[in-house]
Amino acid sequence: MPGGSRYLGARLNPSPIRKPPRIRSGDVVGVIAPAGVVDPDRLARGVRILESWGWRVEVGSAVLDRQAYLAGADDARLADVVRMLDDRRIRAIFCARGGYGSQRILPRIDLDRLAGDPKPIVGYSDVTALLNAAVAAGVAAVHGPMVADDIARGLTERSTQHLRSLLGDPAWRWDAEMPATVRPGRARGRLLGGCLAVLVATLGTPWAPATDGAILFLEDVAERPYRLDRLLTQLRQSGKLDRVAGIVFGTMAACPPIDGLDALAVVRACLGDLACPIAFGLPAGHDPNAAACENLALPFGIEVELDTERGRLVGLEAAVV
Repeated sequence: MPGGSRYLGARLNPSPIRKPPRIRSGDVVGVIAPAGVVDPDRLARGVRILESWGWRVEVGSAVLDRQAYLAGADDARLADVVRMLDDRRIRAIFCARGGYGSQRILPRIDLDRLAGDPKPIVGYSDVTALLNAAVAAGVAAVHGPMVADDIARGLTERSTQHLRSLLGDPAWRWDAEMPATVRPGRARGRLLGGCLAVLVATLGTPWAPATDGAILFLEDVAERPYRLDRLLTQLRQSGKLDRVAGIVFGTMAACPPIDGLDALAVVRACLGDLACPIAFGLPAGHDPNAAACENLALPFGIEVELDTERGRLVGLEAAVV
């Protein structure tokens, strides 16, 4: 596949990012369902866990609604998002689960209101669309566990402490391992990305992320090798990888190998000739385990350093103030 990265180490200067205040014991966090249908038992279990961390939890009025494959009508899901954004008591907005539906309401959300009262939106999978839109509006967001999904199933102790420290401690710095190197090198940049299929679905819309100079994190679920190839090929042909500083892939453990061909092999074949450093195996995103889920929270919009030779992704600044 011709054409490597044209990003050759020059530092780009993105606009400043606003960080939300740290979450303290007793603070109120909201729960919304911008996408798929939510299981009530899992929701209740996840809420209890958030409360056990010392936070008060306010669940959106439409979270348990259902309209076909969506968690209620667009207007109802949108109303929950808007109310949580406007309510100054709410210090973070957790998503209940992914699925599909966030992009349907995204054009009607005024995420610029976050700049006046920064609060992290926390989620992954379909919520990728909201996270990158929040960063584009100038506010840090968190690619991390969801209430009626992996939080309810049970996170590992490491993922639990990682999330709580990320949201609650302005002095905390983190780093995470990436066991496989696709392209060697080191780079710094603002962390962006999320679910590959959702990112590709934003191409050609106003909500496609600006990737120039970014460290791009990519992961996915249930995508077979040929579909991963198609998604990566489209992302590359769109020009979104031409000037990235580096690329980090999740474990892709939820993407099944077929005939001995796994996700890492597809990544090497599709992107192995890019000029930027590329690593694989960051323990973040979809984890197919029924319990003890590993999903390290990643602060989007925050400066990180990628070192594929050491196999580390390092946070260079706090995600909260």
